[in-house]
Amino acid sequence: MSEVEIDGRLLQRWLKTDAADPALLDGCALDDGESDEPLPILEVDLARQALVCGGPKGRMRFPFGRLPDGLLVAPASDHPAVAAVRAAVSPQERAHQKMRDELGPEYPRPFATVADLEAVHAAEMARRDGKLPERALRGPWVRALKRNELHRQGAQLAQSWRELANACGAPWSDIALHLAWFQRAAGHPNRAIETARDFWRSKAPASQTETAMLATVEAAAWIDRFERKGGAPPDLVEARRAAAKAYAISPTDPEIQTVYQRLKSAEAGPG
Repeated sequence: MSEVEIDGRLLQRWLKTDAADPALLDGCALDDGESDEPLPILEVDLARQALVCGGPKGRMRFPFGRLPDGLLVAPASDHPAVAAVRAAVSPQERAHQKMRDELGPEYPRPFATVADLEAVHAAEMARRDGKLPERALRGPWVRALKRNELHRQGAQLAQSWRELANACGAPWSDIALHLAWFQRAAGHPNRAIETARDFWRSKAPASQTETAMLATVEAAAWIDRFERKGGAPPDLVEARRAAAKAYAISPTDPEIQTVYQRLKSAEAGPG
């Protein structure tokens, strides 16, 4: 039978319950994330809250506080430790663990909040199913992605929304804004600029607020491009054009004010 790996957080939780029976860990090992091979568990010191494992140079102690960074390795799926440790998890926690597993290595663990995990999971599952989410859902999903700094993943999701919206002729003003924002945050100012230009060329409807916000992102992306290239005056001309478009709608917005400050510094040059 093949080995079974269990999240170290579950092991930690089980060991802190009254139901924990250290003898059930006989034959198991701890993958501490640093050693070349899992370390066999020799002893469980409940009094001092530590696992004692056999290492290359002798006995090694792992405080329970370090267990979330590792994995419990059981020799087989029918080993008694597997069922015991997993039984310490509530159905809701099992559901959240399933969400993390489904998201895979593309997404970090843990999320800032459980609500963020649920939101991002819903967004990713919709993408995999080829579904365009309603606008009312996109906003909260985008905020969860931003809170967890999932910029590259956010760009991928927003790009799929754009393709689906364009294919069925649905409004995409908010999608263009989200896509350009994520592209710039992920370090791709040229893509953000192209997204904004595509939207302007499409003449698709947008609110004044959306127009100002997208123009602000575009202006910031032009400045990013100028700074990366080491100075190309046409980039600053385009940045000022986009900034003026945003300023005409929302002159007191802090983000457009920041763009103008950056623009002024870029035009002044070093020193």
